[in-house]
Amino acid sequence: MAYEIEFTAKFTVDNPERYINDCCWGGDVIRDRLLPAVSGGYEKVQTGQEDWGWFIWMRHGKQRTHADIYCDDKVSGSYRIHIYGAQRKWLRLKLVDGDDIDHVKSLTVNEIDKWGRITRVQRFTPDFQTEQGTGGEGGI
Repeated sequence: MAYEIEFTAKFTVDNPERYINDCCWGGDVIRDRLLPAVSGGYEKVQTGQEDWGWFIWMRHGKQRTHADIYCDDKVSGSYRIHIYGAQRKWLRLKLVDGDDIDHVKSLTVNEIDKWGRITRVQRFTPDFQTEQGTGGEGGI
């Protein structure tokens, strides 16, 4: 499965000029808070900023687990994190299921509960389509 976690969190940033655009705002602060909790046991961990937000990408064998962090509204402190799995297939990444995804989701939710307020956790198919039979709700 893949997950989308919506939450709110209030904090200040040291250098607001470092962000490519508003959807990146504060993602590094969230990444720094999540990284110790979610990265244990992975062979390789990459983090960084893209034009859509910040990421934590972790690899264990062929399995890659991604946690992508998006700021929806920096004033209200509204954020989303997508957690999903992928494997390299030729030169492309193929979205896949894996136990790591549920594990990272649980660790992420537990960590956010310490400093933020979770408003929704939604389960999706690996390619972020709403699960069949959930009626578009699928909240957890």
